[in-house]
Amino acid sequence: MRQQLIILFLLLLFSLLLRLPATAEEPEVEARRLLNALGCKGCHSFEGDGGSLAPALDRIGSRLSREQIAKHLVAHTENRQQSTMPSYNSTAADKLKILSDFLYKHQ
Repeated sequence: MRQQLIILFLLLLFSLLLRLPATAEEPEVEARRLLNALGCKGCHSFEGDGGSLAPALDRIGSRLSREQIAKHLVAHTENRQQSTMPSYNSTAADKLKILSDFLYKHQ
């Protein structure tokens, strides 16, 4: 009986640990995954890796505000009809926030 209580306690403790908030490192990992998954590096370079068809994303935070980066991801074709960059307006808002925050921090 005592062993069963210990096992139950450990399972409960483990399940609570799984619900802890994300660490500060995880948004960066997710942002880097998004850069690849959304195809950004097909045209843009970032940290020496990627394409050369569009401006590098290194130090983009020194050129654009966080809000400008976020807006550009979804509405960049409003002013430039000839843009070949896809719109990410169907990408979840929380994912775009992670990506734009990450890019902004690279100043």
